[in-house]
Amino acid sequence: MKRQLATLSLAGMFLATASISQATIIGFGQLGGNNTTVPKTLASAATADGSGYVVSNGTTPNIALTWDVNGENNNGNLATNGWDIHTSNFFLPAENLTAGGGAWDNEGNIARIGQLDFGIHTIGFAADPGYALVLNSFDFGHTAETAGTTVWDLTLADSSAAVVWSQVVTFLNGQAFTISPNFTGLDGESYTLTFNRTSSTYGSNGRHALDNLSFNQVAVPEPSTFVAAAFGLLGLVAAARRRLV
Repeated sequence: MKRQLATLSLAGMFLATASISQATIIGFGQLGGNNTTVPKTLASAATADGSGYVVSNGTTPNIALTWDVNGENNNGNLATNGWDIHTSNFFLPAENLTAGGGAWDNEGNIARIGQLDFGIHTIGFAADPGYALVLNSFDFGHTAETAGTTVWDLTLADSSAAVVWSQVVTFLNGQAFTISPNFTGLDGESYTLTFNRTSSTYGSNGRHALDNLSFNQVAVPEPSTFVAAAFGLLGLVAAARRRLV
């Protein structure tokens, strides 16, 4: 029995090693004041803490980010994007939804968020071969500065435009929600997270916020590694059974 338990422990250790992941969290501090454009590749291939994000829970050197993948709302210019920084206390509900703490998140102890200036925005995630994206969560908020209702269609699509996750979010007079896709992608696959406003009872450009975007990377073992490990584990199990007979 003890040998069987030892064999199962070895199997568990292998699986745990294969699933070890790392995390990056974006809080939008240290990037400038109101209407400063979010860098096109903010938190891309993050190997250390940087302006506006932390990797204290682990780095993500194999995930590249692109803000507004196709230059939406900027005449299709791929080098630009419509995301910017906003510091209004009207966004405190979104800022305070997840207490990140530190200048990377709420520099100067005021709300600093990524502002959606238009009705469509995207964030691209591209994983290197041998690694996969894990999209954990993000805070999505609506300012109460102007009363009204807005509806957003959130989707995550792969490189073939197949939607792998979606959620509809409805805001009424200033609300904030933590959205948790908890999605793990495929080896080396790219994904685009899209924020698409489908309806609004007022001119709501610039009245929505993104904060505390959390994503991971996970190493994907080569198929040969799984095969070798499987044969090794089968051998251990067989040996343990022979000893018990």
